[in-house]
Amino acid sequence: MNRATRIPRGLSAGLLLLAVAALPTTVAAQSDLDSSQATAFLGNWDVAIESEFGPFSMDLVIQDQGGKVAASIGSPDMGPGMQEITTITREDEVLRLKWSADAQGQMIEITIDLFPTADGLAVALDGADGMFVASGTATRASS
Repeated sequence: MNRATRIPRGLSAGLLLLAVAALPTTVAAQSDLDSSQATAFLGNWDVAIESEFGPFSMDLVIQDQGGKVAASIGSPDMGPGMQEITTITREDEVLRLKWSADAQGQMIEITIDLFPTADGLAVALDGADGMFVASGTATRASS
């Protein structure tokens, strides 16, 4: 009999936060998306997320790397280092960032959707296929 293991909501959210905290230092991964399709998103961003476990912040770097978009994300609140974003796509006005993070030996897929706003970006975060959902904003980081 094949039974799927379902992680309790609180545990999955904790694992997601742990995964973000354990982000290793890496260089940004380059995508197949042309930088010309993501000019509004390029730059250094301060991301503020509101979750059911309280607020947390992340640093997001989206850059041109040889004409293609590259990105990395990390959190000064949860430890040093940046995690490379492995998949970067754009559909209409949404830039989607996806990567997998190791949370105590369990790989968790994390997706962040970015939507342009008058003040920066709206952020929708999804961890472990809907087990942890949060939202927030991103503002351009000061130089």
